[in-house]
Amino acid sequence: MSTTVDAPPGGLRTDLGAAEPKKVLPIRGWAMFGAAMVAIQAWAFTHWIVTGLATPTPTGPDEVPTWMQYSIWAFQGICVVVGAFAIYWYFIRVWRRGEKIGFDSYMVLGMYLTFWQDPLLNYFQKWATYNAGLVNFGSWTSSIPGWLSPDAHYMPEPLLFVVPTYGIVCFLMAVVGNLFMRRMRERHPTWSNPRLLLATLGFFIVFGGAVEMAWMRLGIYAYPGAIKSLTLFAGHYYQYPLYEMFFFAATFTAWSAMRFFRNDRGETVTERGLEELRIKKPPRQVGVIRGLAVIGACNAAMLFIYNAPLQLFAMHSEPWPDDILNRSYLVDQFCGEGTTYACSGTDTPIPRRGGLHVTPDGQLVDADDE
Repeated sequence: MSTTVDAPPGGLRTDLGAAEPKKVLPIRGWAMFGAAMVAIQAWAFTHWIVTGLATPTPTGPDEVPTWMQYSIWAFQGICVVVGAFAIYWYFIRVWRRGEKIGFDSYMVLGMYLTFWQDPLLNYFQKWATYNAGLVNFGSWTSSIPGWLSPDAHYMPEPLLFVVPTYGIVCFLMAVVGNLFMRRMRERHPTWSNPRLLLATLGFFIVFGGAVEMAWMRLGIYAYPGAIKSLTLFAGHYYQYPLYEMFFFAATFTAWSAMRFFRNDRGETVTERGLEELRIKKPPRQVGVIRGLAVIGACNAAMLFIYNAPLQLFAMHSEPWPDDILNRSYLVDQFCGEGTTYACSGTDTPIPRRGGLHVTPDGQLVDADDE
């Protein structure tokens, strides 16, 4: 006995089984986000340079102490040497040997292309500053679409420090985090992944916090608008907000986790779907997508774990301490004497670009009338 299936009208054949749904590859989503991050920073840097805003922020009338100036010059030199070595080790050496580009090389690239977010702390209100004695050309913040705080381009972003720090120091911190995670997993094999991450967070709060406090003692940067009840060494130029310490550590924990956790194919969370791509795409195209995915993940951690939550604390900034106001090289022409803006504080309305703001002597003025 045989069974026949009638053909549909027009003689077209229909499959009896359902079509296999198209797979959603996580790597594509990360790559799209990475491409968006690259596009935003390309626009910001281009606009910053073309409009002439890329000019050095002066130190002002107060001289940088000799010991501090020599210290930050030496530190910048070390950063440049380490950054140059990283470029050689993870890119030039790999290319000369004809080796395959590994995840670490992509992550170093991703970290280098995350440094543009460094001044985003001041998006709503200026509460973090750098030492203008560092080599700088101001910052690109006023060129970022949607930027709100006025005159933020005076932030003296120290490129010789910031670029290598993000490119290699942050990557090495993730490596250190992985060493800690591996050691904890060996000593406590029954720990769940969330417990391991909490332990890593605690490690970075102590280790990362110590590193950052050392940098601040050197006078590299400051948090003048810190909330005093949540701050160590409140009132000093090196006052250190505890919430900065926490989110700083949380971001390094995320970067460490990105490098540490892998599936059975050895893929990190940003590379899930890489094998399917290799089957369907030529190697060069796969490499570009992979690189953009890692760039996207590095930027996502910085944006959503660090910069976004810190905006809430920035909106509640307290008055700047005299130990910073008396150091013009840490004030950066943001506010106070010599400007038309009062420094942030609980009794000072948060100014907006082109809007009303309070002057240092308490007058309310319109930026368009100045």
